[in-house]
Amino acid sequence: MRRKIAGSNGSSGSPRSRSAPFVFALALVAACGGRARAPSPDQPQPYPPDLSGADVMVLPAQPAPGVPPAAEPVPGLDNEIAFWLGEKAPRVHWIFPPEMERALARTPSMQVRIHALAVSSFHRGEVKVIGDPLFGDLRGLGALVNGRLALVPVAAGWVPDSTGAGRVEIRTALIDTHGGRVLWFGVVAGEAGANGSPETAASAAEALAGLIGR
Repeated sequence: MRRKIAGSNGSSGSPRSRSAPFVFALALVAACGGRARAPSPDQPQPYPPDLSGADVMVLPAQPAPGVPPAAEPVPGLDNEIAFWLGEKAPRVHWIFPPEMERALARTPSMQVRIHALAVSSFHRGEVKVIGDPLFGDLRGLGALVNGRLALVPVAAGWVPDSTGAGRVEIRTALIDTHGGRVLWFGVVAGEAGANGSPETAASAAEALAGLIGR
């Protein structure tokens, strides 16, 4: 049984959109120096806490190491994640990027770049407690939009296989913005498909939402 994290009730969603690929497997291996095997989405994943009733910010998917922050790692993936979280976990009060961006626009003194968060520590190994600047950004943002928890896709991209097809993989952390503790980390992948197929992003987002909504 999963531990429940209390918060406020409600749900929200975003429209689905088409997605496109971005290859990141080699960059992730390079960031690990080739010394450690990155977690595989083909292995059993730990269950996240029960988020029913909690206020959870869903940050934009972050690019893999070596990818410019301005590049959206999988175009359309954020909308797919929002859609499927609303479908699979409707008892959670999800706070999606557009709401955060509106709040930040009203608070120009808070300089948080939600599409370019400092998530590099997650590319180097297991993280149990985050530090600054990521902690400061998430804590401030959480106070601004009333989001105690943050769901952060710390790396997302299209990963090719030996057949020329591939799939979208998402590495995600659930973080307590009050203390910086990493409550859960998981890796999921969507169904195999052609590079650029919108279904690849949608299936990966559905896999992530399905794991969280169990």
